[in-house]
Amino acid sequence: KILKDAIKNDGVLSLYRGIPSPLISSMGENMILFSAYGFGVRMLHGDPNTEIPLYKQFLSGGFAGGCVSFLMTPTELIKCRMQTTNETVRRYKNTVECLVETIKYEGVRGLFKGQMSTMLREVPGNAAWFAGYELGIHLLTPEGKTKKNIPPSGLAAAGALGGMCYWFFPFPFDVVKSKIQTDTHGLPASVRPTVMNVLRHTYAREGIQGLYRGCALTLVRAVPTNAILFLSYELTFRMLSGQSISGAG
Repeated sequence: KILKDAIKNDGVLSLYRGIPSPLISSMGENMILFSAYGFGVRMLHGDPNTEIPLYKQFLSGGFAGGCVSFLMTPTELIKCRMQTTNETVRRYKNTVECLVETIKYEGVRGLFKGQMSTMLREVPGNAAWFAGYELGIHLLTPEGKTKKNIPPSGLAAAGALGGMCYWFFPFPFDVVKSKIQTDTHGLPASVRPTVMNVLRHTYAREGIQGLYRGCALTLVRAVPTNAILFLSYELTFRMLSGQSISGAG
């Protein structure tokens, strides 16, 4: 119904409203994520020739999530404000106008509205993302072989698992973040829209279903996107390091 209403009222292009912001940020996001994750692993596990315990990969993923949250908050704020269809909030012509007016009326600090909820999503989410991926790699590694021997299909499957882990566990905080950033939380003007206040208010009005509304569709989307992401990363690494792309040998 939401999809039909969006197309009916604003046209098919409305489904892509706000896309420049995530497109631009995605490059920086993944650069920060993988760099910070690698740094965390090196700090926690100095010897690259020995197997890295899953808990260290989990902690390194959380560290990477904390780092990337400072990029994600402003870019997702712009995206959410561009995509909202609520008639009570400001509608913008394009991404640039949204960015300029946000800074004009709220200052640079306004770009970081929802930072705490973003961090509460990104830290556990990326901890689960990297740990889920590495768990998939561990389960799919042939006996007596290494990660280098996993075929591309296995790398994609591990990436899909990581993507589902990322979204399922911290999803309520993503719902809260979007409500805070678009001012659609429904709290009285006298109540400050903090993470806990919005979380409690949403749960009281909508139950656990309200905190996971849209999760199923997000998980479906996460499977192919993260399969492609990790597959591209691993195949690029194999090509640059002279390894077999197919995992043979």
